[in-house]
Amino acid sequence: MKPPAAWPAPHAGDVDPESSRAAPVPMRTHPDRVVCDECDAVHERIPLRAGQVARCTRCNALLGRGHRLTPAGQLAIALGALVFLVIGNLMPLVTLDLHGIRATVSLPHAVALAWKADQPLVAVIAAATAIVFPLLLVLLRVYVLVFLTNNRVPAGFHLAMRALKLSTYWSMVEVFMLSALVAIVRSAGLASVTPGVGLFAYAAVTLLLTTVTAAGLHSMWKLGSELEGR
Repeated sequence: MKPPAAWPAPHAGDVDPESSRAAPVPMRTHPDRVVCDECDAVHERIPLRAGQVARCTRCNALLGRGHRLTPAGQLAIALGALVFLVIGNLMPLVTLDLHGIRATVSLPHAVALAWKADQPLVAVIAAATAIVFPLLLVLLRVYVLVFLTNNRVPAGFHLAMRALKLSTYWSMVEVFMLSALVAIVRSAGLASVTPGVGLFAYAAVTLLLTTVTAAGLHSMWKLGSELEGR
């Protein structure tokens, strides 16, 4: 993305100081601009082809990525991720059979067991990164995209988008899946381990969240800004 031309400086006689104190100038949106999340440099927004990547000219941080997904497509994937996330938390992850003693474990059950075993830090981190933040990420995307696909700006749009960015950083479903697979492989020598529906549901969540997260947030920001400017 190209850096924009310098912003025009206001003339001294254009604004009356007294009137400016009494009536603050309303904030304007600029859908044709994008701000770097890392260094706050402002760039001109340009169309990106599928697979094309735009980076900041100052710090080389990722600004946007071209994607084939439309807002309606992102909404469909987010709804699918929500369904699988609910299934993954309600259904068992694995069933363990140790000499005839069977135990079925779901993710909330595993978190509760870690808490009871005097491992509160492990329980909190697992619950936050595998349940709370993924659920927040999916719900926020569904909330924002439902309005944007209907050419409307949701209430609290800016707050929701900032919360969506934060939840994207802390949602670590793929890390949970890798840890679960390692634990299953290591437990296979001690007991009979049967993967449950919840594990396959979380595998689907991992795939869907990776797909929708790859689309980024800049297209949503741009569409929301354009709708606000109408």
